[in-house]
Amino acid sequence: MKDFGTVVIGAGFSGLAMGLRLRKRGIADFVILERSDEVGGVWRDNTYPGVGVDTPSKIYALSTDPNPNWSRLFARGDELLEYTRQVARRYDLVRQIRFNTSVNAAHWDPAANRWRIETDQGTYTAQVLITAAGLVADASLPAVPGVNDFEGEWFHSSNWNHHLDLIGRKVAVIGTGASAIQFVPEIAPDVAELHVVQRTPSWVRPKDEIMISKKAQRRLARFPALLKLERAAFYGITEVFSSARRAKLIRRKFQQVSLNHLNAQVPDPELRAKLLPDFEFMCKRPLVSNDFYPALQRPNVELHTGGLTEVRANSVITGNGEEVEVDTIIYNTGFDIGVTSPIARVVHDAEGRTLADHWGDNPRAYKGVSVPGFPNLFVMQGPNATSGVSSSLIFAEAQALYIASALRTISARDIATFEVKASAEAKWTKWVRKLSTKMVYETGGCVSYYLNSKGDNVVMWPTWSASYQLRTRTFDADAYHLVNNIKSVAPKLVTPSHESVALA
Repeated sequence: MKDFGTVVIGAGFSGLAMGLRLRKRGIADFVILERSDEVGGVWRDNTYPGVGVDTPSKIYALSTDPNPNWSRLFARGDELLEYTRQVARRYDLVRQIRFNTSVNAAHWDPAANRWRIETDQGTYTAQVLITAAGLVADASLPAVPGVNDFEGEWFHSSNWNHHLDLIGRKVAVIGTGASAIQFVPEIAPDVAELHVVQRTPSWVRPKDEIMISKKAQRRLARFPALLKLERAAFYGITEVFSSARRAKLIRRKFQQVSLNHLNAQVPDPELRAKLLPDFEFMCKRPLVSNDFYPALQRPNVELHTGGLTEVRANSVITGNGEEVEVDTIIYNTGFDIGVTSPIARVVHDAEGRTLADHWGDNPRAYKGVSVPGFPNLFVMQGPNATSGVSSSLIFAEAQALYIASALRTISARDIATFEVKASAEAKWTKWVRKLSTKMVYETGGCVSYYLNSKGDNVVMWPTWSASYQLRTRTFDADAYHLVNNIKSVAPKLVTPSHESVALA
């Protein structure tokens, strides 16, 4: 059995942000459990052709470790993965990561005031458990008849089969989400037939494909203040963009840009009608692409509407009754999210009830990180604590700052257990729900994974990200029940001078 002050689950961007913040606060007694063999999270797992970020790269980096070396405004996946590797190496986080270690269950032990974490590499115990496993970690297949009956080749876009040569194949792509609009243009020239099966169209914005020269990269590396200024400028732009979720007039302006993009790129009125969403802009996350619409107009590509209703041995059946013969299926059908993160199904309270059971159809957490009934637990990217517009890293860093502040307070006061007050969580949730009722997520006429069965937004932060950052700058101990130690089990703290300088 391995015992630590703090256990972090996941070595993606959130887990790395958490590790960096712990190190900066001088908290050394922690370990990061990672189920794969390297860091990177979604950027390690998603390797499909054309994979990249749809948020400007200038804000898709940790503020503690800005990157002057992005080669384009919207970085590709290989650059993002390499960035996470560099961060892990630069701050020696690798030695605190246990790779190939999947968490099967975590139980709170009230007698020991410890979390007991069962993994495929043995048992860990910890005073504090932090989940940083992310929302999009586990791929999801459509719940339609025959999914397991297909006799050809098939895979999910998040687990791309690079050994399969698509040249000359008859391929069905199921779904037209953020991944599909990136890989469809990449594979369209190679396949014999490409059948894109769309359930719901998305608003697509033009993409600023700006390449960043080596000279510009060197200049940014030489002048850190310029890099910081650039990041601030792009952050301001995304904050203005996010205001469209509440301001209908601004939203209509952005929607018109996407509508103009559709009209300019798709002259065929029949195809254009299929690609026109019937909900308001930003009700779902808008996509960015310059080549998706042109790819759909290639002679070997056909768009089918109505979604997927059935899979047969050598074909797929669309929502309008078409049977399309194919030899390959690529599922772009999202991830196993529902209204909770998959990790919530393995975290148990003292009575054995999972976090997912506690939430049911109504996920909620104080500041998106703390849940009554689950002592000494923090959830990163929790309910209403991530972005549908800006960079999710902004939220991950804000949460890491709050959690590290909490751990420092816990250690200083020699606290054995801390648990957010139910009243604090209820007040927070009421406020978030009130804001959400005015957001396009709930009023824009779409159905998305942001919403529960009642139509409540339970995933996305409902106002500016700056507002969230302000509310998570320091740990507010008054919102928690704190119980002092009899025998100290607080996280061990060390603050080597070289770490303080490196992470300042």
